[in-house]
Amino acid sequence: MILYISKKVGILSWFATCLYFLVEPFFILTSTAPYSFLNHAMSDLGVTSCGTYTYSIAPHDICSPHHFWMNVLFIINGLTLSIGILYISQKLKKTKITQLATAFILILALGNVVSGFIPADINLFWHSIFAQLGMITVLAGLWIYASSLTSGKYWTYGCLVSLLVILILIMLFFVPMPTGLLQRLFYLVIFIWGTMLSFMLNK
Repeated sequence: MILYISKKVGILSWFATCLYFLVEPFFILTSTAPYSFLNHAMSDLGVTSCGTYTYSIAPHDICSPHHFWMNVLFIINGLTLSIGILYISQKLKKTKITQLATAFILILALGNVVSGFIPADINLFWHSIFAQLGMITVLAGLWIYASSLTSGKYWTYGCLVSLLVILILIMLFFVPMPTGLLQRLFYLVIFIWGTMLSFMLNK
């Protein structure tokens, strides 16, 4: 294997990934426009301009004075998530199907990195395409991982079901949903899945 990730680095990367939810409240509290944790997208905190319709699907007022550091947080979060995923992948039997599964899950991490480099008001399509694609491919990735695991199999299946339910709720455009909360729950499930699985695989 070209890149080997040690146990210490792998587990720490998952903890670092989870720290996102401890840092994000700073950006929420410093927003100079009303920001709803329940209804506003995570991406709104990285928008570089102030006002309404700063991007095409944001009719609400947005103003995040520390948007630069929020975008740095997105990038760092994507990188630590990538390291954590690659660490877990080392614990699986190397086959073409497990490597494909790893690639599927990494797309979600790539989405975080791209979102940080390209804020929503700069180019909404490129800002969101990998994140949206990753929210679908990660389901297939976790399914393949679960079928390949001995330790952590049912934990992974359980998280997969949770993600599927959250994604279905996000896609119910015709029913008022707290989309900001659901988006955060989706990532939280992924972060907790990887953190717990990294311990399970070291028993």
